[in-house]
Amino acid sequence: MNRMVWRGMNLLLATCVAVLLSSCGSGAVTGTPTPDPAAGTTLAVSPPTVDLFPDLPTTLTVTGGTSPYKAFSSNSAVLPITATVTGATFSVIPNAVPADTAIDITVRDAVNGAATAKATVKPSTLINQIVFTPFGPTAAGCGTNALCSGGDAQIVVKAVQNGVVLRNRPIRFDAFTGDFQFVVLATGAKVSSLVVNTDEQGEATVRITANVGAATQVATIQTTDVTSGLSRRYNFNIVQQVSGVGILSTLPSSDITLTGAKGPPGGDGFCPVGSVDYYIFGGTPPYNVVSPLPAVASVTPSNVGTNGGRFTAQVNGCGKVAFIVTDATGRAIETSSLNAVQGAKGDAVITTPPASLTVTPSGTLTIACGTSKSVTVSGSGTFSTAIFGTQFGLTVSPSAGTLSTAGTSVTISTNAGFTYSSPRVDFLNGSLTTSVPIVVTGLNGGGTC
Repeated sequence: MNRMVWRGMNLLLATCVAVLLSSCGSGAVTGTPTPDPAAGTTLAVSPPTVDLFPDLPTTLTVTGGTSPYKAFSSNSAVLPITATVTGATFSVIPNAVPADTAIDITVRDAVNGAATAKATVKPSTLINQIVFTPFGPTAAGCGTNALCSGGDAQIVVKAVQNGVVLRNRPIRFDAFTGDFQFVVLATGAKVSSLVVNTDEQGEATVRITANVGAATQVATIQTTDVTSGLSRRYNFNIVQQVSGVGILSTLPSSDITLTGAKGPPGGDGFCPVGSVDYYIFGGTPPYNVVSPLPAVASVTPSNVGTNGGRFTAQVNGCGKVAFIVTDATGRAIETSSLNAVQGAKGDAVITTPPASLTVTPSGTLTIACGTSKSVTVSGSGTFSTAIFGTQFGLTVSPSAGTLSTAGTSVTISTNAGFTYSSPRVDFLNGSLTTSVPIVVTGLNGGGTC
């Protein structure tokens, strides 16, 4: 092919290319190119700043860049992370620290792009143990870790940092889920959130109350250390109660016994006279009070309008009765029993037998000088003795005592050296007298023994 022909072909090719380009539309070879949507966005980690607490997982999210991703920690002793991120999220769980510790969490993508989140690991302050104690009318009957609808419970949490209790530390309690509220002790108001400072033991205590109409459910309390921001959650059960048991209560909770006076001698005892005050708690006021045995005890008033209100049971006779309390929703309970006991029967009438006195043997008693003889004294009542016809010549033993039908032996002795002149011993019992003449034998001249 000669040179002229080659040039002609080149010119023709150039012309064709020019024609083709012009057919694509004017301006197609100038201006800014359109971005490729597949190129992605800037790599980022969220949240960009985050507070972490020991043993509590926190989730971070990766956006943009080119997957797959890998996450790294600037302090693996405190926050151990070296892992490939599955999907777009990953969780971190720090170890315990004595003080706030700053750590960088870095994420790298497949083309070595990097993004960093700034984390602060804070010491744990709330022990993940809550003391849950139902009390008052709901102390039993709804199961373990459970609160009856309409009932109350006490919640205690403890604030500790590095083994040291945190005193006067503000703790916020929130009703996270569930049909319950916190009770402000100073006013009795019911609120869904309450801040309480810890005491000398590092404990914060609140009272909760479940609504009367609450259905059976799982409820959650959230506790937050206001200073550090650490939050914990605790689950418990609310169990619906359709009867008054576990919701309504009365005081006194133990049976009361009133005993009447003792009867007169030989007569029956008396029924007691008195009254007992009862107080009603829980449920929904007003309350209706009924005595099933008004002849034993009646109630006043029969309608109590307030929680904690009082009614009085007046004893009218002997017997045992429990009063029926019904609240506005129809829940009913019985109070403790009031037992009105009849007094003891009076003692039997004591009949005093008439006085009597007998001395055996009767008549004159002969006693040799310086010797003794005995007589038996019997009867009812008491006796005494009197000596006549000698001064200290006769001795009587015993000289007095109590009389009985069995009799008492009395010894009469004649003493030497004394003069006798018709001696005798008189036995006396009130107006009764029995004389025992004494003949003393063996006397010297002048009647001297």
